[in-house]
This record gives sequence, structure tokens and C-alpha cells, in this order.
Amino acid sequence: MRIKKKLYWDLMGQLLLFLLSAVIITGLFIGALILITMNTLSKYPDEINTLNNRFTDIRFDGKVLEPMDIEEGTWIEILKDNQVIYRQGRPNRNKESYSQSELNDIANNVDELSINSDYVYEYNLFQGLDGENYTLLHIRPKVSNGIFKLEMNNSRNENSVIQQELNRNILILLATFMVLIIIMLLLLSRLTTKKLIKPLNALSDGLHTVIQGDYSQRLSFKGNYEFNQLRDAFNYMTEKLETVEKENREITESKRRLLLDISHDLRTPATTIQGYAEALANDVVVDPEKRKKYLVYIYKKSKHLTDLIERLFEFSKLDSRIYDMNKEVKDIGEFLRNVIIGFYGELEKKHFFLNIDIPEKPVFFEFDEIEMHRALANIINNIMKYNESETSLYVVLEEGEDYVRIRIGDDGIGIPEHIKSNVFNALVRGDNIRKSDGGTGLGLAITKKIIGLHQGTIHIDNQWDKGSMFIIEFIRKKDLL
Repeated sequence: MRIKKKLYWDLMGQLLLFLLSAVIITGLFIGALILITMNTLSKYPDEINTLNNRFTDIRFDGKVLEPMDIEEGTWIEILKDNQVIYRQGRPNRNKESYSQSELNDIANNVDELSINSDYVYEYNLFQGLDGENYTLLHIRPKVSNGIFKLEMNNSRNENSVIQQELNRNILILLATFMVLIIIMLLLLSRLTTKKLIKPLNALSDGLHTVIQGDYSQRLSFKGNYEFNQLRDAFNYMTEKLETVEKENREITESKRRLLLDISHDLRTPATTIQGYAEALANDVVVDPEKRKKYLVYIYKKSKHLTDLIERLFEFSKLDSRIYDMNKEVKDIGEFLRNVIIGFYGELEKKHFFLNIDIPEKPVFFEFDEIEMHRALANIINNIMKYNESETSLYVVLEEGEDYVRIRIGDDGIGIPEHIKSNVFNALVRGDNIRKSDGGTGLGLAITKKIIGLHQGTIHIDNQWDKGSMFIIEFIRKKDLL
């Protein structure tokens, strides 16, 4: 089976689509988080101003800063002439001075979420208790780019309106994010189930049915190319198995009928012989003429019995796998003429008319001369046996580029319709009656087997106007033309 890996690429496409969707949803989540934070902060300017202006009352004497409440993880730096002279809190860096350019950038970005720095600053200029001018910086490290930790510096910190709204909005956003991820996983699972699980279950159920001996199962699911290939292969396999099973049943039934018919055909002459012999042995018949008549009956019946046994042997031999025919390339036209010559005497005796159409040029074909003679003779004998005098016998030979066809027929009484379909079965008689007329009912069955061993076919032409017409056709090798 040729695999195009379409299923592999379909699954990879689904996985990539899922990952892309997850990235997009994550990006939207982060963007929405930023927007919610900014929107929430913009709704409460008074609290933000309180947060930004909480360092208005700064008490610093040049050496010591009166303790101030600041969030954990942040710190305060006091600068004089751009030099850091005092720190309060727990700084995570040791910066001793700032350039004027850095201070200008900090002053211009106060209360903004700068993407150019790892810190967010609160900037305040004040005059110390010693009359000197100082700069105060309240520094918050960013949790991630554009996001920092915000805590309110008052006694109602945990109950801050801003904090509560931020927490509520973030929880809603997280819930939405999780729902979207779950929906995506369910969709991916459904698509995977449709593409993989359903076809596999159908194949498994089908194989289980076949194992149980039911070959009528057919699969009808639609899936990827690979599964469709498996489906078609399974259906082809079950169709073949069903055909073989049917043929085996027919063969078994045919053998059963054959045994019954053989028993009947052997028992009838044997019983007759036994009866006549018993009459002679017990001197029931004393008249010499009658005794001679009984002996003739015994001879004829024993001869018929011998013929039947020989035909059965021929039939069994042709059915054997080890039987090997002696095929030779010969002119089948000349062979057919010789077969007909052998019947001239009998044809004249029964006043049959002969119509022959055989090409003058040689028609070469590979065949076993002895077996082919037996096959054709059986057909001619049947025609002569079951037809009245002045019946016409037709023998036609045709050839094509890749075939040889032989037609043998008559314009006599024909074959009854009810036995045409099984006329080539063993022990089927043209008169369909078990009469002791010398016939065995094996002639056409042997003919069919011989034709089959030559890779040929034989059938009755239903289009023939009257009588019967047997058509034998062989495939001819092109090198014999």
C-alpha cells in the first residue's frame, strides 16, 4: 500500500494550529491584563495622586531620613548633586550616582510604565531640614516588562478599591483564558477522535467480525487517505473471503451430491448384475436362450460399471494438483479435422449432417492432444446421443490476435433450461433421468476440467436459435501468431 503521510501532516497541522492559537490567546491575555490595569488605574486618579504625593512631607536633615512606609521589595534613594547619599529599604542594586540625562529621563517617565528600564520610579524634589535641596527616588522593580507590583501605602492596603477591582478583573480574565484553553483542547480532542479513534474502532470491530467467521461485514467510514486505503483493502479482503467461502460451500455441496449420485449409479448396475447372477446360480432360468440373454445383460451392466469407474478415475485425476499434461504447440485446425474424421462412421450411421468451418491456414496453439481429443469427443458424443437422426452438427474454428475459439453445436432438441446452468457439473445428464442407457453423466464435467487446465473457458451460447452450441475459448500467446 502506498502511504502518502497525509494523516501525519494533518495531525501536525492540527498541533501547529493549536500552538498558534495558544500563543495568540496568551498574547491577548497579556495585552488585556495591561489594558485592564491601565484602565483601572485611570478610573481612580485621586488614589493615584495620593500614591504619587505621599512623599511631600519628607524630613531629612542631611544625614538621617525619618522612617517612611514603603512597600516590601522597594527602596528610597536620596540624591545630592546627582550622588546617592542615603538609602532606605532593601535595594537590589548598588548604584552610587546618576547622570543628569538619567534623571531627566526618570523625571519625564514618572508614573509611566517605561519599557526601557527594569524599574519604575517615583521622583520628588524637596528641601531638607538643613536648608539644602535634595532629590528623592522611590524605586520599584518590574515583575516583567511593563508590569510592576502595586501596593497602597495606607492602613486600608488590603481593602484598597483599586486592588479589589484589579483582583476581580484579573480573576475574570484568568477564568476566560482557562475556558478558551479548555475549549481548544476539546476541539483538538474531537478532531483527533474523528481522524483516528473512529476509523480504528471501525477496523477493530470489522476484524473481530471476520474472526467470528462473518465475511459479510463492509466498512463505510470516511477518513484520511491512509484509513480510506485500509477501509478499501478490508472490504476487498472480506469480499474475496465471502466469495471463497461461497465457493467452498458449493464445492462441499457438489461433493456431497457427487457421492450420492455415484452411490446411485454404482448401486443400480451392481444390483442388476447381482439379480441376474443369482437367478443363473440358482438355476431359476433353465432355457438356454434366456440364460444367454441374462449373460448378455450381466456383460452390458458390468461394462457400464467399468466405464463409470474409469470416468470417475479420469475425473479425479484431472482434479489432482499433481497431474501434469503433455502440452505441445500444434496446428489445432488440423487436429480438429482429425477428431471429426474419427466420427464419420457414426455420423453416417445416425444420418447426421456435418457443417465444418475450419481455416485452411495453420492455427497454432499449445495443447495436450490426448486430453483435448477426450474433451471434444465428449461434446460430440453428447450431441449424437441426445439428438434424433438428420440433425446437423456444426464445428467452427475462429482465431483472433490473442484467442482461439471453437464452436461445436447442433440444431437438435437442445438442452433443457433447468439444467443449463449446471450441465458441466458431475453426473448431470441431458435427459436428467437416471436411466441405464450407458451414460455416466461425467463427460461434460471432464471436458470442463480439461478446458480449464488449458486456461480456457467453456459455456453454452444462449443466443443460439435452436439446439445447443458449446463455445470453447482459449487465450493464445502472441508468440504463436
